[in-house]
Amino acid sequence: MKGSIKPNPDTAVFIRLLDRGFNLSVPADQEKYYRDGYEVFMHRVEEHKTKGKGYDDIEAIALTSIECMVALQRSQDRLESLIAALEEKVDDLDSALTKALEK
Repeated sequence: MKGSIKPNPDTAVFIRLLDRGFNLSVPADQEKYYRDGYEVFMHRVEEHKTKGKGYDDIEAIALTSIECMVALQRSQDRLESLIAALEEKVDDLDSALTKALEK
C-alpha cells in the first residue's frame, strides 16, 4: 500500500497589470514567492516609468520582464558554476579518501 501523499493545496493570488487583473491558482507553499515577486516587479515597473526616459506602461513592463529573464539566466549560470565546483571538490575528496584507505 502506498503511503498517503497529501496534495499541495492551491491558493489564489491576485495579479494586476494595466487595466486587467488575474487570479492565479498557485501552490500554497509558494504563495509568498508570487506575492513578493509581484511587489518587486511592480516596484521596478514604477521605477522605469518615473526615472530616466519615462517609459509608458507597456514599455516599463516589457523592460522589467526582460530584466527578470536576465536575472534568472545569471542565477542559473551561477548555480551551474557552483554545482560544478562542488562536484570537483567531492571528486577531490573521494580521491583523497580512496588514497588514504589504500595505505
